[in-house]
Amino acid sequence: MKKKGIRVAGIGHRIKNRDNKDKRVELLQKFARTHFPSVKYMEYAVQVETYTLTKANNLVLNVDGAIGSLFLDLLAGSGMFTKQEIDEIVEIGYLNGLFVLARSIGLIG
Repeated sequence: MKKKGIRVAGIGHRIKNRDNKDKRVELLQKFARTHFPSVKYMEYAVQVETYTLTKANNLVLNVDGAIGSLFLDLLAGSGMFTKQEIDEIVEIGYLNGLFVLARSIGLIG
């Protein structure tokens, strides 16, 4: 993917790395493992991180990747959405709005 100039969303950090992971990601993962009925999307993200860390030390799961995977776990675990509906939510970029909202609030202050 690097040769094609494609980045993996939710992976990589300018400061954090294999030996200095983002505590927010660790806290979110711990909370989810304790309180979510299923964390299959988060576990997939962790598998991606394991692979990307073989390529570069800073290709860790970042907080956006952790939140994105956990949103999917929440949707799936709620029992209110089918797999097809979850796929549609991802495809239309619905969850991107949540990231934009969070960043906007931070900028406003």
